[in-house]
Amino acid sequence: MVIVGFSDKTSKPFVRLICGHFKHCVIITQHKNKLILYQFVKQNDVVQIVISKRGIAQLELNGWVFVYLDINASKLDSRRLTCVNFVKNAIGIKNIFIQTPNSLYRYLSKNLA
Repeated sequence: MVIVGFSDKTSKPFVRLICGHFKHCVIITQHKNKLILYQFVKQNDVVQIVISKRGIAQLELNGWVFVYLDINASKLDSRRLTCVNFVKNAIGIKNIFIQTPNSLYRYLSKNLA
């Protein structure tokens, strides 16, 4: 199982201008009975954070939206340029037209969730 999280907040001014409602995305995977949130910060910099179901609920209270997918993450490649490309690569999406967290959310909601 993979959980993809979407936030409407970001610290990057350029992203605030070009993205729609959602401005950041993360991927959460299960590893040895623990949930690991992969926070893409920048190219070659991905922070792994252990998170609980309660932590996910807290993020939901702060405006995060989660899409639950019944697939396995294949590649967690930190060489990607954006959080969207990082998540797309991890779940195996090759669609080049998905470039913003908002478009990724719409795609996942319609096709995979």
